[in-house]
Amino acid sequence: MTPNKVTGSKHAWALLMFCLSFFCYANTHAHQEKTGRGKFYVIGTGPAGPEHATYKAIECIREADVIFCSDDMSERFSTYLKGKTLLGNPWRGDFKYKWKDLEKLGSKEKKAYQEERIRFWDETVVKIRSQMAKGKKVALLDSGDPCVFGPSHRIIEGFEEDEVEIIPGLGCFQAAMAALKKSSIPAYDTRFVMLTAPFFLLGRPENEDILRDLSKYPITMAFYMALKHADSLIAKLKEYYPSDLPVAVVYNAGYPEKEKVVKGTLDTILRDIESEKENWLGMIIVGRCLEGQPQRGMIKHVAR
Repeated sequence: MTPNKVTGSKHAWALLMFCLSFFCYANTHAHQEKTGRGKFYVIGTGPAGPEHATYKAIECIREADVIFCSDDMSERFSTYLKGKTLLGNPWRGDFKYKWKDLEKLGSKEKKAYQEERIRFWDETVVKIRSQMAKGKKVALLDSGDPCVFGPSHRIIEGFEEDEVEIIPGLGCFQAAMAALKKSSIPAYDTRFVMLTAPFFLLGRPENEDILRDLSKYPITMAFYMALKHADSLIAKLKEYYPSDLPVAVVYNAGYPEKEKVVKGTLDTILRDIESEKENWLGMIIVGRCLEGQPQRGMIKHVAR
């Protein structure tokens, strides 16, 4: 064999080995991408059904391989869940312990409930991670906006930030204000909006100072998960606010067939809603934004 042929053979052999090495690397890398680089999506679906979900939310549901959602949501989004693997209800057991309401639990039962919840959340995280390890796109469907009183954060806390993508959704506060056909701010001299729940403000001595201080300032208050505590909430607000302060209760905000608005004042609202049967899906809005024409009234006030 001549020197040129030997050199040429060496070059060809080297080129062949390089191509084989590159192919093995690319194939291994692709396999790793396929088997270990799944993604976890938390999707805000808005209230009610798909009509209030964003385009991005629907697209993410369509692209997902595996879905975690409540039974009710699986029915409302059934059109988009055909052919998907459903891995259960991530909220199972969240609001009761051994068939008891959480408010009725003793201290030992509360501790047992909390420990059980953490175990359940951890187990859910493990299930999601096992699907991600297979390269699957996993979606957890959360009603409303996951970042405003969204229970999905109990699961999100089990992941690193770069492992999760949150798709925001229309929240019940926005749906409630739309039902009222009002803006929460500006409203006369209102300067800010407070989103909270009664159990954060009631039943603790230190909260007395919070409510007393808040009453010094004009504010729009939106209370989540408030219907069960409406009596105690309104009674407490009446200690610090005038009895004619407007109040509205929006039931089933965003549900076109069930949405209902009841308006009143701190003095009348409990009587106004006394006959209503719904005691969970409702938001209580309190503030001057609910009366008159607040924007025009504010401008007239400034003009003086």
